[in-house]
Formats: sequence, structure tokens, C-alpha cells
Amino acid sequence: MNVKNLLMVIAAGAMTACSNTNLYDEGLVERDAKTSYADNFAKKYPNVDMSKGWDFSTKQTIFTLPDQASAQARTRGVDYNYSTGDWYEVDNNTLSWMHEQLVEGQDNRSLGKPFYMSVPGNEFTIVPIYQGVAGAMWNLHVVVDGVDIKLWDKINSESLGETVDNENRTVSIAKNGTMQIKDEENDNWHNLQGQWYEWGYGNWNSLYNTEQGGDHWQADGSSNHVTAVRSLPYTFKNLPVGANMYFYLEVTVSGDYDGKRINDVGAQQSSIKGMMLALQDVPLPANIPADNEAMIIGCEDADLQDSDWDMNDLVLLVYGPKVPKPIEITEGDEVETRQTVRYMIEDLGATDDFDFNDIVIDVADIHTKTPIYTNGVLTGWKDESSRQEAVIRHLGGTLPFQLTIGNTVLDEREGVLGADPNEVIEVTGWNINSHNVSVKVRQNLNAEVYNNIKFPRAGEAPMIIAVDATQNWMPERQSVPENWFYIPD
Repeated sequence: MNVKNLLMVIAAGAMTACSNTNLYDEGLVERDAKTSYADNFAKKYPNVDMSKGWDFSTKQTIFTLPDQASAQARTRGVDYNYSTGDWYEVDNNTLSWMHEQLVEGQDNRSLGKPFYMSVPGNEFTIVPIYQGVAGAMWNLHVVVDGVDIKLWDKINSESLGETVDNENRTVSIAKNGTMQIKDEENDNWHNLQGQWYEWGYGNWNSLYNTEQGGDHWQADGSSNHVTAVRSLPYTFKNLPVGANMYFYLEVTVSGDYDGKRINDVGAQQSSIKGMMLALQDVPLPANIPADNEAMIIGCEDADLQDSDWDMNDLVLLVYGPKVPKPIEITEGDEVETRQTVRYMIEDLGATDDFDFNDIVIDVADIHTKTPIYTNGVLTGWKDESSRQEAVIRHLGGTLPFQLTIGNTVLDEREGVLGADPNEVIEVTGWNINSHNVSVKVRQNLNAEVYNNIKFPRAGEAPMIIAVDATQNWMPERQSVPENWFYIPD
């Protein structure tokens, strides 16, 4: 439905409303409010394709530890003390040892099990030291006591400010990347990204594969010799001692390698899920204090049927006086999988702000699972139990409201402007695809009449939208940007 047709519908609704002004009709105020809202929405977002619907959630299945996912709103985490250090040059002996363990293209899953970690009582440092052959783009996250922290972006041409002339292969780099390699010919550092034949200047579909060649590191298939690797480290201080933590890669751009699809955007490849392994008997690098410990984390960014499982798409070095202690997930140990949708709701207290933060609620379908191992390798997960829960994340309105989620009708509660309550509620009967979520909102603080708001059909002006739980809500009275919605090319 285009905007012109929407305005015709609005006009028809308005005429109907006016024809009943002489009769008492408790739904008149509601119809007027919805008509005004639709009119204002069409004016505010004239380029939005109304026919595409209002579900923008990816519904990715997320692995997490029990009782952690609801502990903190992922976009409202506490501020933990971590900092980025100067360039850390990776010890070639460490790289050589890592390559012997995590052989390129070989299934290395037998070297470890799904795991999480326990936070030590000292500061520790995380530094990326290697990227294997992979086509997807991702961010590295660490979750500490349920608080999600994004650490490191896999770089590409756009993030570096790069321009490429395909004929002359000229480039302009605006800034350094977070992982670099050194040219044997002139000792220049180059961003680790792109095509093998031009020091990484190109696209991400054929990444550097640095394999040992004599006493140097060689870019696979080229005459350029790599003599060193360096990265930006992250040091953590004053984390809660004994708290659980784990890593995951969040896929941001899908890719392909040898014509194979590399994962889905939004996928979280977690150490809990079995997408990473921890190597603890690591030779201590020469440039780390002798009283420190070292650990290597190998990561796989795809879990497709034809994945190679070499666990070296990203390799992290972790070091400190004590490193976070890996805790393997063995048979009988429980983890949770969650599919979560964040519903962002307008309560019609105002019909023109479109901040979609009057009620923000996460609803999740949760399964408790235990791992299945075959010959020591994770081969699947067994369902033990399931439940559904909702978490009220934010209230940006003042009107009393009553939520219905699936089969669960919640008690009426007050609107509390600017509150982030993080209230967990058990629900049943929620359908992640049909979005059977609705809300009744009093038309004013003391009214006996309600505005009734349901998840919108395609073509309707939305008062509820569905997004991923990573999508932050807007400040009060600040409209969501147009690019949240479907815009035709």
C-alpha cells in the first residue's frame, strides 16, 4: 500500500467518525486517535513501503547460560572497566604453535568442548592474533555476568575508508585496521583484509591465509612475505570475580567461500554453542611477563553442513597473571537456547512522536538443552524442557496499560516515564511468527475507556513493531529513523 492509498483510508475513517458525533460511542476517541496516528505516520514516513509488514526480527537462536539472558538488558549493560592498548606484536613462536594445533581446513573440534569461563581476580588481556579463510563479517563480543560487551570488528574496505580503482588498483586508506601484517620488502604494515594478491586491498571473500614458510609468514598464493602480525589488545580490570563469561561472534554480513554460503546475518557463534575451543597448554609468548598465563581461543564463524570446523576463523590470545578459567560443558550440563523478539509499542498518548518506546518488552521462547557427544565431538543437543518469558525493558509513557502475550493476560500496571524495570514474567502461548501480542491503554490516567492496540497487519500504520533484542530504543519524543522500516529501492 502506498501513502496515497493510506491517506484515502484515513479520510474514509475520518468521515465515518464524524457521522457518529451525535451518538455516544466509547470507541470514538480511539478511532480518532488511530486516524490521527495513521495520518501523521504517512506524513512522517512518506517513503516507507506499507505492504511489507512490521516484523524486522531475525529470530536467531541464541545459546546462553541459564538465568543470565534476563539479568541485564543487552543494550543497557553496566560499564565495566576495559581499555584498548597499543599495538601488540604477536610472537611467531605462538603463531607457529597455533598453526600446528588449528590446522587450516581440518576438523579440529576434538581439541575442545563447548565452554564458558570464570572471571579471575586480576586484570587480563584479550588480543586477536589470526584470521583464517572465511567470507563472513562479524563482531567479537564478550558476555560477563549477563552483560554484553562488543569488543572488536572484523574490518573491511568500508570501515577503513578505502576506495578501489578496479583498473589501476589504487587505494586510499583513511585509518588503520585492528589487525595488521608487515611486508618483508619494506617493513610497512598493511591492514589484514581483502585479496591475497594486493596485500589485502579488495573484498573480504578471500582473506589472508598466513601459513608458515621457512622463517617468515607468507601470504597464500602471492610473492609478498609477511614477517610479523600485530593487533590492538583489550585489557579488563575489576570485573566481578567468579562471574561467568563467554565469547561469541555476531555475524554482520554474510559471505561465501568457494561458492558456499557463510552463515546468516544475526547468527551468534558462541563458545557455549560449541563454535569455539580453548587451548590452555600454550607456550608463553616472549613479550609477555614470565609470571603470566596464556590461553588461545579458536573460533569458527559458520555451522553449516559443509563447514570445515578448523576453528581458526578468528584466533584470540588471552593472557594475564591468571586467565579466565575455561569450564567445559559436558554431558548432562544444561544450557539455554533463546529466540527473542523485542516489541516496541506506541500507546497513543501522543500520535505524532513515533519514538516506539512507550512500552518495550522482550518475549522469548526458551529451551533447556544438554549436549550430545559422539566419539568426543559435539554432534547435537537434547531438549530437556521449555518455557516462555517476557521482560519489560522500558516504559516511555505515563498511561496505565494491560499487556496480553499469547495466552497470558497480565495485570494492569502504571506507565512510568523513563523507567527500565527489567521485570521478568512467565507467559504461555506466544507465537513468534504471528506475534499474538496486544495492549490495552487507558485513554487518560483515570479513563474507563481503553485504546486497543494489536500487532499491525501489512498496510496498517504500526503501533507495534517487532525487532531483535539488540535494537536499542529511542530517547523520549525522538522518532525512530526511517531506515528502520522497509524503503523501496
